[in-house]
Amino acid sequence: MSEQLHFNLPGSETQQGSSEPEQKAESTAKRNVSAGSGGSGTGGPGPRQQKRLLQRAVLRWLVEEQEITALARDVPTRVSRYRADVAGFRSKPFRNSGEGPSRILTPQTTLIVQCYVHREQCWPDCTSAEQLLERLRQLKQRQAELEEHIRQDEPELRRGDSLFEEYAEWNYAQSRNPEFHKIRRDIHQTEHAIYRGTKFEQIRQAELADLLYVAVPWGELQESEVADGWGLLWISRDLGVTPIKEPEHRECLPAHRVHLIQNIASAATTNVLAVNGIRRVQGEVRFVKAPRGHRKKVQPRLW
Repeated sequence: MSEQLHFNLPGSETQQGSSEPEQKAESTAKRNVSAGSGGSGTGGPGPRQQKRLLQRAVLRWLVEEQEITALARDVPTRVSRYRADVAGFRSKPFRNSGEGPSRILTPQTTLIVQCYVHREQCWPDCTSAEQLLERLRQLKQRQAELEEHIRQDEPELRRGDSLFEEYAEWNYAQSRNPEFHKIRRDIHQTEHAIYRGTKFEQIRQAELADLLYVAVPWGELQESEVADGWGLLWISRDLGVTPIKEPEHRECLPAHRVHLIQNIASAATTNVLAVNGIRRVQGEVRFVKAPRGHRKKVQPRLW
């Protein structure tokens, strides 16, 4: 595994519950496990098992923290290609003025979470990507500086009447600052050069989810390395989930939401059949031995 990234975001000691020395210790442990196990199970979970554990952590977080209506793992984002590691949706009941039930559930938000064990998996060529990532970091740093200037020079761009500055929304797209718009174009071009052709980009282009996340082991990916619009989740050793960056809400078309929801149902069907001892084999549907239920509480470890 490559050298881990260590950094502190503002308020990291309180928000993320881990100091820089502790993060370095965790990274050293992850490197030792990856180097020693090789996926054989002798020194800890291998990459494939770690990927499953990341998905497991995300599934629990979605159910516990995000009030998800339904979800599934390994969900196709199109008819047959580009499976999302985890996908789900939230619905709300609305009064039905027509025939049928008085209240019906209507999908409001769809979301996709991509899970990566190593940061290099996000890019097709890590060697060339490293230089672009440094440029992207610098561009985003300059963008943040310009946004601060815009808030001071163009207060009319503030949206709503939030009492707290940190929760205020700003319409930066309408700014009169020419350098800001140039930086935005440069960021878009740099991200395209980094992510083009990757599963990461293909899922974004599918435009099926209102919210997009990437989930990685603790400290494996920096906030500045995540494409604009995507949220970032850090997964701790005990599978705790900490949101590091919130995603932008993309208003997907209702038909696109329904497409993903149907694929979520299809992916969930595979799990339902497996749990109940039913398997499809070369066009034949047969009974097999159902897996035993596990009720004992366990504490899985990511590394």
